[in-house]
Amino acid sequence: MKKTIVAAAVAALVAAPAAFADVKVSGQINQEFKDVDGSDLASGNNVDVVISGSEDLGNGMKASFKIHRFFDDGDSNSTGDTDKSADMSISLSGDFGSVTTGRFEPYTVSSIASMMNIDAAEDLDLETTTTSQQRSEGGFRYVAPTMNGLTVGVEGFADGSSTGDDFATTSIFAQYSNGPLLVRAAKETNGGGASADEDVTSIAASFSMEGLKATVVHIQDDNGSSADEDTTVYGLNYTMGANTIGFGVTDSDVTATDGDSIISLKHSLSKQTSVYIVQKNEDQAGANDTTLVGVQLK
Repeated sequence: MKKTIVAAAVAALVAAPAAFADVKVSGQINQEFKDVDGSDLASGNNVDVVISGSEDLGNGMKASFKIHRFFDDGDSNSTGDTDKSADMSISLSGDFGSVTTGRFEPYTVSSIASMMNIDAAEDLDLETTTTSQQRSEGGFRYVAPTMNGLTVGVEGFADGSSTGDDFATTSIFAQYSNGPLLVRAAKETNGGGASADEDVTSIAASFSMEGLKATVVHIQDDNGSSADEDTTVYGLNYTMGANTIGFGVTDSDVTATDGDSIISLKHSLSKQTSVYIVQKNEDQAGANDTTLVGVQLK
């Protein structure tokens, strides 16, 4: 009897992990020190934790989830903005494509504006603030099956922030991928309720060849006022062995960001650990240049 119980217990322990075989935990931590002209040395710590998993539903269908939590002790990209604190979504995929619901970033921000980040730092980048719509609850995204490298989709966010509109933010988007070439485009509308809608048109392209990657991102924000924005970021990355050099420059009709440039050098100590130094130069009169050093462990 005792042997039977022990055998059953051992079998249960051995079999238990199989139920969680498709659950993954990943993420990264960045520790950075930043020197701004005329200011004391500052530091920042950023942690991303991602828990994801999937289940095979049969007949070619799969269910999956993603929870992405951000912990940041001082970066303006997340401090005081709870809408940026987490991704929490569920997806169903199959021959019909994929449907994702929950809390996540709009395609314009997550897939196009993010391509402006050509440097290694967490706290410094050239990403434009044009796309003010951030992640929110109530997201619905449909992505059609890829055909000959072309993928199209639509999305909307029913977050209740726009009176009179069921979806406060809506987008249509497309991606074309063919070997070293990647092109993405999106048309996003942020419902203005009683005021005018805000339309954001964006397109980005990158081309990779023998360690060299060139990126161009253009975002145009038309909100029907003098605050319209038109920004283009040009970036280059070159990887040689364990070292990656990045350079980017901004061309914008927004005085605060026009002419900003950034240069980055990253050295990989392993596949998971790297050290880096980044210099950002702001072109405006009276603006300060920033030097940052950091270490990242994935």
